[in-house]
Amino acid sequence: MISTKVLGAYAAIGTLEPTAQATWYRQLAQEWNIRTFEIPLLANTPLAPELIEAFADISASLVVTLVAQWAGSGQANPAYGLASPQESARQAALLDVTSVLQQATTLIDQGINIRTIAVHTGQHLGSPIAHAIAFNQSLSALKDIMITALPDIALSVEITDSLPLDHPIAFPAAKKASLDLDALTQTLGAVNNTTPHYPVSLIVNWGRLLINGDVPLTIVRQIIASEIPLAGVILSGAAATPDGFADAHNSHLDPTSGFTATDAQSCADVLNACSDSVFFGMKCSTKKGDDQLAAAEVLKAQAELLQ
Repeated sequence: MISTKVLGAYAAIGTLEPTAQATWYRQLAQEWNIRTFEIPLLANTPLAPELIEAFADISASLVVTLVAQWAGSGQANPAYGLASPQESARQAALLDVTSVLQQATTLIDQGINIRTIAVHTGQHLGSPIAHAIAFNQSLSALKDIMITALPDIALSVEITDSLPLDHPIAFPAAKKASLDLDALTQTLGAVNNTTPHYPVSLIVNWGRLLINGDVPLTIVRQIIASEIPLAGVILSGAAATPDGFADAHNSHLDPTSGFTATDAQSCADVLNACSDSVFFGMKCSTKKGDDQLAAAEVLKAQAELLQ
């Protein structure tokens, strides 16, 4: 069942100055009682003090995503990632996650709850088996750290787009995952067998499944029926292009986004019917086709849909 509502407001307001962002977070808490937010953290880049103060003031809980870390570092080095078969690139990604975990510890000390850390595989570079072995090693190392230092924070893997390398939509608008869902499920199953009391879970990003050409609700049901825990679902659409959907988090206000309010209700119904506790969230940008919507309009629409 749904235990928490999560809003990735940064997709709509992340380009604003920290003071303006902080004002929005306080408003979302006050007007819509949303206090759990998905936010990106970057290695060796502390969160702005204005945001820390706002999150502490509203007793916020955070779902921390490292997708911006993968996208940025992956553009500089396509081998970068926790599932990289190149050991130096894998170790670099592992070191960056460790830096984010240190930041999480600091935020907790400042009165902010961290609910989940969401990691990703990195781009496709070698064979699926090589990627799976490397990802197993990385997740096992991260689990050891978190069980010891951050046992109350869940470690999750976000399912991202895994289009083939020859697809015309370029990284990072697509092709962010080196393992498809079946390979990911098998890898997490092996990792979780070693520490069943602390399983690594999966997070569904609705828009990134659209990029793959998947039916997102079918994937949600598939995970619920599997042995891998589902941590939650982040809803959004994607950007329609002549070559298919691209990663842009278009909202249900964009009729070409592939995501509707009906999709949100159908997903909520499925999550409420499952026995495990999961979060239900949204992360939408201001994009609407070639146009831009006002951040206020997009945030209000998301908050109302989450209610």
